[in-house]
Amino acid sequence: MGFAIGFASLPAFAEEDKSVKFPYLYLTGAAGANNPTTRTNTGEAGTFEEYTSPGASAELGLGVNFDGLRIEATYALDASQLSGYTNVRGIDFDYISGGEVRKQSAFLSGYWDIFRRKSWTPYLGAGIGYSNLDVRGFSDPGLSYEAFNRSLWGYQFKAGISADVSASSKIFAEGIYRGTSRFDTNDGFNDWNNASWSSWGAQLGIRVGL
Repeated sequence: MGFAIGFASLPAFAEEDKSVKFPYLYLTGAAGANNPTTRTNTGEAGTFEEYTSPGASAELGLGVNFDGLRIEATYALDASQLSGYTNVRGIDFDYISGGEVRKQSAFLSGYWDIFRRKSWTPYLGAGIGYSNLDVRGFSDPGLSYEAFNRSLWGYQFKAGISADVSASSKIFAEGIYRGTSRFDTNDGFNDWNNASWSSWGAQLGIRVGL
């Protein structure tokens, strides 16, 4: 019976899709969490690994739907906090203060809605843009380290699923990988070449047709 009901509902969705005029603009907004990866940083003093606690993420922007292919311009914020590191001699330390991180990005992304004539739609996406990485000053039990701010290349990859709210509005859940180009820093003691500031994350959001 459930199958029959579902099958009977398909023409209604198909008819609803026909009523939509492509392309159309939409607003998109999402919020969720990010989990930064461990970074391996190198310098003349050696190599060390640095860890960051999970934090929050948000994204807001404007998109165009071309009936299965979408383009979005978005602003994204990833907030987290440095937690500790393993130094060049393999000794672990926890940071005891500071280390707040704000990564603000502007992305231009493309998406492919795979089964777009169903009431639910899996999709894949990728984007590139600009990221500003702002790390506040921080300290461990013996040393204090300088804050830094860097302008970097940014990129993101997404996989998600959306569900119809109306013919042109959707709710969605997505997994995200975001990263940056490598960058150099001086912590007040040594010069370091830092790995990509990357993270895995997940967001829930909505797209509203205009």
